[in-house]
Amino acid sequence: MTKAKRPWTARRIHLWVAVILAIPFVLMAISGILIAMRSVANVPVPMKWLGAESVPERLPIMAYLEGADGTRWIGNANGLNAVKAGVAQTVPNFDGQEIMGLATLQGKASPLVATRMAVWTEVDGAWQAVRRGRVRQVSQLSDGRVLVIAGGRGEMADGKPMVSGDGINWEPYMPAMQANRQLPKLDSPSVALHQFMRELHSGAFFFGKGPGEMVWSNLMGWILVLLSLTGLWMWFKRERQKASERAGVTAHSVMGSVSEGELKKVSA
Repeated sequence: MTKAKRPWTARRIHLWVAVILAIPFVLMAISGILIAMRSVANVPVPMKWLGAESVPERLPIMAYLEGADGTRWIGNANGLNAVKAGVAQTVPNFDGQEIMGLATLQGKASPLVATRMAVWTEVDGAWQAVRRGRVRQVSQLSDGRVLVIAGGRGEMADGKPMVSGDGINWEPYMPAMQANRQLPKLDSPSVALHQFMRELHSGAFFFGKGPGEMVWSNLMGWILVLLSLTGLWMWFKRERQKASERAGVTAHSVMGSVSEGELKKVSA
């Protein structure tokens, strides 16, 4: 006797799609949580884990500067290095940070260092963040001063052009601000759709950049993990129960067949 095939109803299709996608959803949720917590969860992983990238002998250069004393400063995705007289040294303060730019400071051996969310200078042997916010630009002016555009956390944060000669004292760079005022005013400001979607996805649209965004990503991420794992567990329990019921029905059928055979023997 052949077993009748179950029809592919909408409910059954929904169930199997949910089961198949549960594990990818868990991975997406956990990775989203860790991305949102990148400022507090800086955990290194082997580069060979990257799916589409080959492992290079050295990290690509992201920033380069030659100092007056011959020191060559190299910034990459994993920190800042100083090469002097053929000897390379890592600057511990920037371990695990992306170096976005370097600039020379007048009268100082160490450079001005720009990471993704801050500008740093060395004061009395210790590195200090002198400008906070998303770094847009670091460049050298013709008079030797350093120009930095940084500020805010979001994609469209208002970064102000600031200049400094020593890396400690900063003032607005008026020529840049005056030139910006010559640009025509926005008639109907707009941003790319993907930027707006990023704000919605991260929670920054509701809570702004910062702690609120981190809380939102953690909350939504762990809810998705909980729903996916509990859904998998309920499916597993149901399948195990159905298997147990099928085994019970089979055993009952076998016992019934045996009993029927014995009755025929007795009757004979």
